[in-house]
Amino acid sequence: MSIYQLPPLKNEKHFEEFVCDLFNEINNTNSFQNTEYQNFGVKGQKQKGIDIFSAQSKTVIQCKLKELRKNDEVIRKNIIEDIRNDLSLAADLQFTVDKFIFASTFRDDAVLQEFAMQITQENSLAFAFEYWGWDTLSKYAEQYESILKKYFPKFIPKPLKAPKKVAVELPDGALGKDLNKKNYISYLSRRYGDWKQLQFDREGKGEKFNWPSHNKSLMNRYHATGINFIHINHFDDLASYLSDKIDKTAFGRNQKAKGRRNYSTYEEHAQGIEVSVD
Repeated sequence: MSIYQLPPLKNEKHFEEFVCDLFNEINNTNSFQNTEYQNFGVKGQKQKGIDIFSAQSKTVIQCKLKELRKNDEVIRKNIIEDIRNDLSLAADLQFTVDKFIFASTFRDDAVLQEFAMQITQENSLAFAFEYWGWDTLSKYAEQYESILKKYFPKFIPKPLKAPKKVAVELPDGALGKDLNKKNYISYLSRRYGDWKQLQFDREGKGEKFNWPSHNKSLMNRYHATGINFIHINHFDDLASYLSDKIDKTAFGRNQKAKGRRNYSTYEEHAQGIEVSVD
Protein backbone atom coordinates (compact mmCIF):
# COMPACT_ATOMS: atom_id res chain seq x y z
CA MET A 1 0.00 0.00 0.00
CA SER A 2 1.40 3.39 -1.05
CA ILE A 3 2.11 6.02 1.59
CA TYR A 4 2.96 9.16 -0.38
CA GLN A 5 0.80 8.99 -3.56
CA LEU A 6 3.79 10.02 -5.67
CA PRO A 7 2.83 12.11 -8.72
CA PRO A 8 3.65 10.49 -12.09
CA LEU A 9 6.70 12.01 -13.77
CA LYS A 10 6.00 14.25 -16.74
CA ASN A 11 9.35 14.16 -18.55
CA GLU A 12 10.05 11.13 -20.73
CA LYS A 13 13.83 11.13 -20.14
CA HIS A 14 13.40 11.52 -16.38
CA PHE A 15 10.89 8.67 -16.38
CA GLU A 16 13.36 6.34 -18.11
CA GLU A 17 16.13 7.33 -15.68
CA PHE A 18 13.75 6.82 -12.76
CA VAL A 19 12.81 3.30 -13.89
CA CYS A 20 16.45 2.39 -14.47
CA ASP A 21 17.49 3.63 -11.01
CA LEU A 22 14.48 1.98 -9.40
CA PHE A 23 15.26 -1.46 -10.81
CA ASN A 24 18.87 -1.13 -9.71
CA GLU A 25 17.58 -0.51 -6.19
CA ILE A 26 14.98 -3.29 -6.28
CA ASN A 27 17.62 -5.77 -7.38
CA ASN A 28 20.26 -4.48 -4.95
CA THR A 29 22.74 -3.41 -7.61
CA ASN A 30 24.04 -0.34 -5.80
CA SER A 31 22.06 2.18 -7.82
CA PHE A 32 23.90 5.22 -9.28
CA GLN A 33 27.20 3.26 -9.12
CA ASN A 34 26.50 -0.20 -10.50
CA THR A 35 25.46 -0.39 -14.16
CA GLU A 36 23.56 -3.67 -14.25
CA TYR A 37 20.41 -1.92 -15.50
CA GLN A 38 21.36 0.46 -18.32
CA ASN A 39 19.61 2.60 -20.87
CA PHE A 40 19.50 0.76 -24.20
CA GLY A 41 21.05 3.05 -26.78
CA VAL A 42 20.14 6.73 -27.09
CA LYS A 43 17.26 8.66 -28.59
CA GLY A 44 17.47 8.50 -32.37
CA GLN A 45 18.96 5.00 -32.47
CA LYS A 46 16.85 1.94 -33.25
CA GLN A 47 16.03 0.67 -29.77
CA LYS A 48 14.05 -2.38 -30.91
CA GLY A 49 11.15 -1.76 -28.54
CA ILE A 50 13.14 -1.41 -25.32
CA ASP A 51 14.63 1.43 -23.26
CA ILE A 52 16.47 -0.42 -20.48
CA PHE A 53 18.21 -3.77 -20.28
CA SER A 54 20.14 -5.93 -17.82
CA ALA A 55 22.48 -8.48 -19.35
CA GLN A 56 22.93 -10.20 -16.00
CA SER A 57 19.25 -10.82 -15.24
CA LYS A 58 18.31 -10.96 -18.97
CA THR A 59 15.57 -8.41 -18.38
CA VAL A 60 14.43 -5.68 -20.77
CA ILE A 61 12.14 -2.77 -19.95
CA GLN A 62 10.12 -0.48 -22.16
CA CYS A 63 9.06 2.85 -20.62
CA LYS A 64 6.01 4.75 -21.78
CA LEU A 65 5.08 8.16 -20.40
CA LYS A 66 1.40 8.80 -21.09
CA GLU A 67 -0.73 11.93 -21.27
CA LEU A 68 -2.97 11.19 -18.31
CA ARG A 69 -5.51 13.90 -19.12
CA LYS A 70 -6.84 11.71 -21.91
CA ASN A 71 -9.77 9.34 -21.47
CA ASP A 72 -8.80 6.07 -19.73
CA GLU A 73 -10.12 3.99 -22.61
CA VAL A 74 -8.02 5.95 -25.10
CA ILE A 75 -4.91 5.44 -22.94
CA ARG A 76 -5.61 1.69 -22.63
CA LYS A 77 -5.96 1.26 -26.40
CA ASN A 78 -2.79 3.27 -26.95
CA ILE A 79 -0.81 1.14 -24.48
CA ILE A 80 -2.10 -2.12 -25.96
CA GLU A 81 -0.96 -0.91 -29.39
CA ASP A 82 2.43 0.07 -27.94
CA ILE A 83 2.85 -3.36 -26.36
CA ARG A 84 2.10 -5.18 -29.62
CA ASN A 85 4.56 -2.99 -31.55
CA ASP A 86 7.32 -3.22 -28.92
CA LEU A 87 7.05 -7.00 -28.67
CA SER A 88 7.29 -7.21 -32.45
CA LEU A 89 10.44 -5.06 -32.46
CA ALA A 90 11.97 -7.01 -29.56
CA ALA A 91 11.88 -10.15 -31.69
CA ASP A 92 14.99 -8.79 -33.47
CA LEU A 93 17.07 -8.52 -30.30
CA GLN A 94 20.37 -10.35 -30.63
CA PHE A 95 20.51 -11.59 -27.02
CA THR A 96 18.45 -13.89 -24.82
CA VAL A 97 15.60 -12.30 -22.86
CA ASP A 98 13.98 -13.95 -19.83
CA LYS A 99 11.66 -11.09 -18.85
CA PHE A 100 10.08 -8.14 -20.65
CA ILE A 101 8.56 -5.39 -18.49
CA PHE A 102 6.34 -2.67 -19.89
CA ALA A 103 6.44 0.30 -17.45
CA SER A 104 3.97 3.14 -17.74
CA THR A 105 2.95 6.33 -15.93
CA PHE A 106 -0.63 5.13 -16.35
CA ARG A 107 -2.04 3.43 -13.27
CA ASP A 108 -2.21 -0.29 -12.55
CA ASP A 109 -5.09 -1.50 -14.67
CA ALA A 110 -6.90 -4.85 -14.70
CA VAL A 111 -7.56 -4.69 -18.45
CA LEU A 112 -3.88 -4.18 -19.22
CA GLN A 113 -2.77 -6.81 -16.72
CA GLU A 114 -5.14 -9.34 -18.30
CA PHE A 115 -3.88 -8.33 -21.76
CA ALA A 116 -0.30 -8.97 -20.62
CA MET A 117 -1.21 -12.55 -19.71
CA GLN A 118 -3.29 -12.99 -22.85
CA ILE A 119 -0.58 -11.84 -25.26
CA THR A 120 1.95 -14.10 -23.55
CA GLN A 121 -0.28 -17.13 -24.16
CA GLU A 122 -1.36 -16.15 -27.67
CA ASN A 123 2.20 -15.59 -28.90
CA SER A 124 3.85 -18.36 -26.89
CA LEU A 125 6.48 -15.86 -25.81
CA ALA A 126 9.83 -17.31 -24.80
CA PHE A 127 10.03 -14.83 -21.93
CA ALA A 128 7.79 -13.60 -19.12
CA PHE A 129 5.90 -10.41 -19.92
CA GLU A 130 4.69 -8.00 -17.21
CA TYR A 131 2.84 -4.69 -17.11
CA TRP A 132 3.97 -2.30 -14.36
CA GLY A 133 1.67 0.67 -13.86
CA TRP A 134 2.41 3.76 -11.82
CA ASP A 135 0.87 2.28 -8.66
CA THR A 136 3.38 -0.58 -8.70
CA LEU A 137 6.31 1.68 -9.58
CA SER A 138 5.54 4.22 -6.85
CA LYS A 139 4.96 1.46 -4.27
CA TYR A 140 8.53 0.32 -4.79
CA ALA A 141 9.92 3.86 -5.14
CA GLU A 142 8.76 4.95 -1.69
CA GLN A 143 10.84 2.16 -0.13
CA TYR A 144 14.13 3.74 -1.21
CA GLU A 145 15.27 7.07 0.19
CA SER A 146 17.77 7.50 -2.64
CA ILE A 147 14.93 7.37 -5.19
CA LEU A 148 12.71 9.76 -3.21
CA LYS A 149 15.62 12.15 -2.70
CA LYS A 150 16.51 12.24 -6.40
CA TYR A 151 13.05 12.30 -8.01
CA PHE A 152 10.60 13.33 -5.26
CA PRO A 153 12.58 15.48 -2.77
CA LYS A 154 9.40 17.11 -1.46
CA PHE A 155 8.28 13.74 -0.12
CA ILE A 156 11.35 13.15 2.10
CA PRO A 157 10.03 13.32 5.68
CA LYS A 158 11.77 15.87 7.88
CA PRO A 159 13.79 14.32 10.70
CA LEU A 160 12.13 14.46 14.07
CA LYS A 161 13.65 16.87 16.52
CA ALA A 162 15.50 15.16 19.30
CA PRO A 163 13.66 15.50 22.61
CA LYS A 164 15.15 18.02 24.95
CA LYS A 165 17.29 16.48 27.63
CA VAL A 166 15.74 16.77 31.04
CA ALA A 167 18.15 18.32 33.50
CA VAL A 168 19.03 15.85 36.24
CA GLU A 169 18.52 17.27 39.71
CA LEU A 170 21.63 16.74 41.79
CA PRO A 171 21.08 15.56 45.36
CA ASP A 172 22.06 17.71 48.30
CA GLY A 173 25.76 17.44 49.09
CA ALA A 174 26.70 16.48 45.50
CA LEU A 175 30.07 17.72 44.25
CA GLY A 176 28.40 19.07 41.13
CA LYS A 177 26.54 21.66 43.22
CA ASP A 178 29.85 23.33 44.13
CA LEU A 179 31.17 24.51 40.77
CA ASN A 180 34.62 25.58 42.03
CA LYS A 181 35.35 22.25 43.71
CA LYS A 182 33.92 20.23 40.84
CA ASN A 183 36.07 22.17 38.33
CA TYR A 184 39.18 21.63 40.47
CA ILE A 185 38.64 17.87 40.51
CA SER A 186 38.13 17.92 36.72
CA TYR A 187 41.36 19.93 36.39
CA LEU A 188 43.37 17.37 38.42
CA SER A 189 41.80 14.46 36.56
CA ARG A 190 42.66 15.98 33.17
CA ARG A 191 46.23 16.70 34.24
CA TYR A 192 46.73 13.12 35.35
CA GLY A 193 45.34 11.73 32.09
CA ASP A 194 47.33 14.16 29.93
CA TRP A 195 50.59 13.40 31.73
CA LYS A 196 50.05 9.66 31.53
CA GLN A 197 49.48 10.08 27.78
CA LEU A 198 52.68 12.12 27.57
CA GLN A 199 54.48 9.22 29.22
CA PHE A 200 52.97 6.72 26.75
CA ASP A 201 53.97 8.90 23.80
CA ARG A 202 57.57 9.13 24.98
CA GLU A 203 57.72 5.36 25.43
CA GLY A 204 56.68 5.04 21.78
CA LYS A 205 54.41 2.02 22.30
CA GLY A 206 51.34 3.62 20.73
CA GLU A 207 49.36 3.14 23.94
CA LYS A 208 46.42 5.46 24.65
CA PHE A 209 45.27 6.59 28.06
CA ASN A 210 42.06 4.78 28.98
CA TRP A 211 39.74 7.57 30.07
CA PRO A 212 36.65 5.32 30.55
CA SER A 213 38.62 3.00 32.84
CA HIS A 214 40.02 5.96 34.79
CA ASN A 215 36.58 7.49 35.30
CA LYS A 216 35.07 4.14 36.24
CA SER A 217 37.73 3.58 38.90
CA LEU A 218 36.90 6.97 40.45
CA MET A 219 33.18 6.18 40.46
CA ASN A 220 33.81 2.80 42.08
CA ARG A 221 36.10 4.36 44.68
CA TYR A 222 33.50 6.92 45.73
CA HIS A 223 30.35 4.91 44.95
CA ALA A 224 28.91 7.44 42.49
CA THR A 225 27.41 7.38 39.01
CA GLY A 226 29.39 10.40 37.83
CA ILE A 227 31.78 13.08 39.05
CA ASN A 228 28.89 15.44 39.78
CA PHE A 229 27.34 12.87 42.11
CA ILE A 230 30.40 12.27 44.29
CA HIS A 231 29.59 13.54 47.77
CA ILE A 232 31.23 16.83 48.70
CA ASN A 233 32.62 15.21 51.86
CA HIS A 234 35.02 13.25 49.64
CA PHE A 235 36.49 16.39 48.05
CA ASP A 236 39.70 16.55 50.10
CA ASP A 237 40.37 12.83 49.77
CA LEU A 238 39.63 12.90 46.04
CA ALA A 239 41.89 15.91 45.45
CA SER A 240 44.67 14.21 47.43
CA TYR A 241 44.18 10.93 45.55
CA LEU A 242 44.43 12.59 42.12
CA SER A 243 47.37 14.79 43.19
CA ASP A 244 49.27 11.71 44.30
CA LYS A 245 48.61 9.99 40.96
CA ILE A 246 49.90 13.07 39.13
CA ASP A 247 53.07 13.14 41.25
CA LYS A 248 53.74 9.48 40.47
CA THR A 249 53.65 9.90 36.69
CA ALA A 250 57.08 9.97 35.00
CA PHE A 251 56.64 13.64 34.14
CA GLY A 252 55.40 14.42 37.65
CA ARG A 253 58.41 12.74 39.26
CA ASN A 254 60.74 14.63 36.94
CA GLN A 255 59.10 17.94 37.85
CA LYS A 256 59.37 17.25 41.57
CA ALA A 257 63.00 16.25 41.21
CA LYS A 258 63.66 19.71 39.79
CA GLY A 259 61.80 21.30 42.67
CA ARG A 260 58.80 22.29 40.55
CA ARG A 261 55.14 21.97 41.43
CA ASN A 262 52.85 19.76 39.38
CA TYR A 263 49.49 21.50 39.91
CA SER A 264 47.76 24.50 41.43
CA THR A 265 46.19 24.33 44.86
CA TYR A 266 42.41 24.51 45.13
CA GLU A 267 42.59 28.12 46.28
CA GLU A 268 44.88 29.10 43.39
CA HIS A 269 42.69 27.34 40.85
CA ALA A 270 39.58 29.08 42.15
CA GLN A 271 41.38 32.41 41.59
CA GLY A 272 42.52 31.40 38.12
CA ILE A 273 46.19 31.00 39.10
CA GLU A 274 47.90 28.27 37.08
CA VAL A 275 51.18 26.60 37.98
CA SER A 276 53.54 26.88 35.02
CA VAL A 277 54.89 23.63 33.61
CA ASP A 278 58.09 23.42 31.55
